[in-house]
Amino acid sequence: MDGLLPIGAFSRATLISANTLRAYHESGLLEPAVVDPRTGYRGYRVAQFGDAAVIRHLRELDVPLAAIREILAARDPEVTRRLLAEHRDRTLERAAHLERVLRTTGELLDAPEMVTPAAVIERVLPPVRAFTITREVAEDDFAGFLGEAFRQLTAVAAVGPPGAVFPAEYRDEPVPVTAYMPADDGPTLLPGGRFAVFEFTGPYREMTTGYRSLGAWLAGTGMAIAGPVRESYLIGPGDGVPEDGYRTDICWPLQLTEE
Repeated sequence: MDGLLPIGAFSRATLISANTLRAYHESGLLEPAVVDPRTGYRGYRVAQFGDAAVIRHLRELDVPLAAIREILAARDPEVTRRLLAEHRDRTLERAAHLERVLRTTGELLDAPEMVTPAAVIERVLPPVRAFTITREVAEDDFAGFLGEAFRQLTAVAAVGPPGAVFPAEYRDEPVPVTAYMPADDGPTLLPGGRFAVFEFTGPYREMTTGYRSLGAWLAGTGMAIAGPVRESYLIGPGDGVPEDGYRTDICWPLQLTEE
């Protein structure tokens, strides 16, 4: 293959393994200049060093393959800046999340007694009439779905704070989530009854502490979760307070274990 480098030499020149180059070929990210139809041998041109270097540098930064493919296809500095800025923002969000995880992990390992049921109370909640929107949603998409659903429900003459209903059992796959807005003429009736309630104060991303408290309270009570759990957003986005001031009632319906 005159003027071409075989995959082994191209691999050494670009410091990208041959297996990775084959994967890039199969995904259409970096295709060889020539593939011998008889032997399947791949040949690369020296001019492809530039693309290979860009790919290598961006992968070192964990830029997604789809974004790299768009950068190479556009060959436009503005597109590159936009996509890398988006990746930077995602990276900063992950770094902030990592700091929260490190802080929480350290606190729980140092002081496991922090998981306390002290703030949980029992309440009898009345049924709630509401307008609702339900969709199958994965956990990562909960916030986006609820934000969009509540925007659609803004025309409702609300008689209470908005809320959401989730399955009693936590699952990894998408699950039916219901956003609701209480209203006297709402077509849906959310059942009332006996609930364990934890009033959580703080950002939604830290609400797992409330769920842990409810679990700690439930242990040994002889009770079980009777059905879908409910979150009532007493104070949240749009109320003019910082995230640390958000207030959410987390409500678990109760029944005796033998019921």
